[in-house]
Amino acid sequence: MNNGEYWQKRFELLEQAAHQQGVQCYADIEKQYRQAQKQLEGQIAAWYQRFASNNGVTLAEAKRILNAKELAELKWDVNQYIQYGQENAINGTWVKQLENASARFHISRLEALKLQTQQSIEVMFGNQLDSIDSTMRNVYKSGYYHTAYEIQKGVGVGWDFSALDDKQISKVINKPWAVDGKNFSERIWGNRQKLVNELNNTLTQNIILGKDPQKAIDEIARKMNTSKTNAGRLVMTEEAFFSSTAQKDCFTELDVEQFEIVATLDSHTSDICRGMDGKHFPMSEWKVGVTAPPFHVHCRSTTVPYFDDEFDAVGERAARDEETGKTYFVPGNMTYKEWEKSFVNGGDKSGLQEALPDDTIKTEEKKTVDDCETVEQVQDLMKDQQWFRVAEINGHVYDTNERIGLKGLDLGCAKSIYKTHEQLFDKFPQLKGKLNAVGSTQLGGMTYAQCSFGLGHGGVTVNTKYFSDMEKLAKSYEKDLQAGFHPKGTDFSAIVMHELGHAIDDYLSYTEMVCGLLNNYRPKIVSADLRPKVMRSCGLKVSDIRNEVSGYATKDAQEWFAECFAEYMVSDEPRPVAAKFGEMLEELLKGVK
Repeated sequence: MNNGEYWQKRFELLEQAAHQQGVQCYADIEKQYRQAQKQLEGQIAAWYQRFASNNGVTLAEAKRILNAKELAELKWDVNQYIQYGQENAINGTWVKQLENASARFHISRLEALKLQTQQSIEVMFGNQLDSIDSTMRNVYKSGYYHTAYEIQKGVGVGWDFSALDDKQISKVINKPWAVDGKNFSERIWGNRQKLVNELNNTLTQNIILGKDPQKAIDEIARKMNTSKTNAGRLVMTEEAFFSSTAQKDCFTELDVEQFEIVATLDSHTSDICRGMDGKHFPMSEWKVGVTAPPFHVHCRSTTVPYFDDEFDAVGERAARDEETGKTYFVPGNMTYKEWEKSFVNGGDKSGLQEALPDDTIKTEEKKTVDDCETVEQVQDLMKDQQWFRVAEINGHVYDTNERIGLKGLDLGCAKSIYKTHEQLFDKFPQLKGKLNAVGSTQLGGMTYAQCSFGLGHGGVTVNTKYFSDMEKLAKSYEKDLQAGFHPKGTDFSAIVMHELGHAIDDYLSYTEMVCGLLNNYRPKIVSADLRPKVMRSCGLKVSDIRNEVSGYATKDAQEWFAECFAEYMVSDEPRPVAAKFGEMLEELLKGVK
């Protein structure tokens, strides 16, 4: 691997991890919109039911002042709203409006409904701001540290630098960066006011025209969906900006002099990103939207360090930097957690060799899996690839790459597992960051391996009972193969590939894009949808599965999917069913970003 390829691969993985944080944030916001919309629909329906006359409400009825009992009920609600706002840092202007409303003696029915609906919107946008603020802080912080880790590991030397504090991060994320001069907080509240105005106008117009209340509910749902789409654009654009800014600030801290643009090249890549891919600029010319990403909404381009000279010269330059303190050689197998402990948290460096100013940094060849002499080395190498999912759950970042577990496995089995995953992500790079990491444990019964299901992020677990002896495993698989239990043309590597097939089925079934293509069926429908299509296109029936796929594939649609996937990926000459399956699967995966 040449130097350019090294940087490109490492920083593409960093961009994918940051992008996934944005995707998760948007998923949280979608949930908030669904909850708010459900509340709005309930409030409107209840209001109409209470004051309706012949299924409609006249403007005169809507303007009628609440009687003493109704006013008392409303004020009880408003006082609850005020208490909630004070306890949850809801927008101060809205809390003041509520306090004013609570002090009034004359409020119309329409005003009361608007107060109720706006409360739902205020709470939703307050939660939205919290979600985005938390995500952008994590994107910047993790991007900054992981960028430093990759650079110091790449050049082979590292030194201490100050940890980021909340004040520094707040200064970065609260600073306006777009041409409108607004930060994301101001944009969120601007979107909120626009939505409130639109909902109020919709309610008023619906009453004036005497329309069925369902018309108002449908129109509000449409406006909520538009607002949700705008929130998605905001989240992903802000994520791209703060990911890029983290790299810029870290490049500056580590004295990187030039940077290069790396675009994610696939069918979704924009013309501008294709044109910018490979261009490099001095750090002094960094300008978002012109020379540095994001170049557009949903931009997935990233930046990497660009060096005219070789790693040796870079290392020598870094080693001479005495102003930041001592400098140390960074081992090629050093994990991110080990690096963070040593260079960010001021941990013990007694096991590291100090790099003196006159030292020459010798860059060792990047280790491949075939070079690994222990299972632990295979495991560390797999962690370095950053293939698996990084997610924030309840404020904590879970990096499943750090949870890779191959303990108790035969070295040959561990290498096979590595190569199977490598084959998967080389063929379908869009799946990087979507699946959970592989692990090992002792499973009951005759199970070779299994895959976790149900959340869209499956991960493979292999049985140490079988994977602790590669020769024994291969013989056992061959025996089952001869009995027609597994697809023809495969070997024992198909065991893990089969489970990865389950993980892909699970991921696609929980992906909104794919579920939309398949007419909004419930989760777990991808395999059930593909099976009849593939079999029919091959001129076969479901009863032909045993002969045309495998005995195990006859169990159900999910096992059929996994067996077809294993044959498609492992066999040198996939048979018609597996070949047609692969063709249709590739079409589905084109939509995964």
